Amino acid sequence: MRGAMTALVPLTLMACAQTPAPAPSQAAVIQTSPEDLLADKIERGRAIVSRECASCHGLDNEEAEWPDAPALRHMLADYDSGTLNEDFRQSVRVGHPGMPQFLYGPKTADLLLSYLVSIQEPETPPSED
Repeated sequence: MRGAMTALVPLTLMACAQTPAPAPSQAAVIQTSPEDLLADKIERGRAIVSRECASCHGLDNEEAEWPDAPALRHMLADYDSGTLNEDFRQSVRVGHPGMPQFLYGPKTADLLLSYLVSIQEPETPPSED
């Protein structure tokens, strides 16, 4: 009996190797929309900001914790987005002398900027009461 089983194993393996893999169906193809890609970039940028920037600048709609640091939701009112992106890439220290220097590559700079653009809101002038 053992000899018969030993003979069947190579035949079974040969049969499996000759069976073509099924073609992927349309349902199996995963398509990502541009909105999903942007949402992913924003979320990844937010994670970086949460880790490296939020303790001074706040996160999302929070106020800045550091006295001279602008709230992130108003950051692009003071900085051109293209210039800020380039500054991130070149490790330019913007702001006050106590601000740490970060060196980001193009991908990380784009993630940061995607997040910043997503949370921008106009600064409201102080009310005159």
